[in-house]
Amino acid sequence: MQRVLAFLKNEDGLAVTEYGVLLALVAVAVLAVVHTFGPQLHTLVTAATNGLILKP
Repeated sequence: MQRVLAFLKNEDGLAVTEYGVLLALVAVAVLAVVHTFGPQLHTLVTAATNGLILKP
C-alpha cells in the first residue's frame, strides 16, 4: 500500500500528463482550422499547383 501512495504522490508523471493534454488541444485546434478553412486551402493549393505545371 505504501508503494501505491508513493506512486500517487510522485509528481514526475505530471509533466507528461500536461504535455499530453497540450498535444490534444493542439490537435483539436488544427482539426478545427482544417475543417473551417479546408475548401479555401484546397482552392489555394490547386491554383498554386496549376501555376507550377509546365504547359507544352
